[in-house]
Amino acid sequence: LPDKESAKNALIEFVGKYNQTIAELNILSQNKPEIVEELEYLSPDEKEAKQKVLGMFLSDFSLTNAKNQLQNIIASQYKYSETAVITMLDQIGISTNASGGGGYTPSRLRGYLEIDEKKLDANIENHLDELKNLFGYDSDGDMIIDSGIAYSIDRQLTAYVQSGGIIAGKTNSLDGKIKTSESKIARLETQLNQKESELRAKYGQMESTLNSLESQQNSISNFSNSLNKK
Repeated sequence: LPDKESAKNALIEFVGKYNQTIAELNILSQNKPEIVEELEYLSPDEKEAKQKVLGMFLSDFSLTNAKNQLQNIIASQYKYSETAVITMLDQIGISTNASGGGGYTPSRLRGYLEIDEKKLDANIENHLDELKNLFGYDSDGDMIIDSGIAYSIDRQLTAYVQSGGIIAGKTNSLDGKIKTSESKIARLETQLNQKESELRAKYGQMESTLNSLESQQNSISNFSNSLNKK
């Protein structure tokens, strides 16, 4: 018999992980303190840490694109057969408005998923195979899963986190810019030190000349005073 309780727990965990991912994307790509304050599962110290990185990638559209792509995957239809009835996640009680009610709450606007537990329980009880196909199925008969929500999310996120992927490319680009900036700073510091040495030498020479002139002036004054006394 299928383990329906484990299936439910896996779906709940999936929603939790998805919401945490969306929260991280929101925090890094937007400069709105309320985004952090709304996250009730964070401790005060964790909230403080999140506030420090708030909007860190505000001008980088990579994270915004990643969020949009994830939301598209969640909202898309997956027709795994001609007779498929359950083809979307919101049909099983998982969506941004699963709890019902009018208007939009901040969490819905941020893109977080909600669970209608009664609806989810009913679908797990009566349509477990359809739920499995919704998350992953073989569309061309080669015994390899090539479509579904889980497959699409895995493929999408892999493009970001794999070796040589989007994040690695961004990191390498930033590393290159940092090295270039460090080289420029080192070059400017060397030039500054050289200029400082030149100015010190010039002012030292000027000071020596002024001291010499002052000494000569004192000698002339002393000579003049001695003549006047005669």
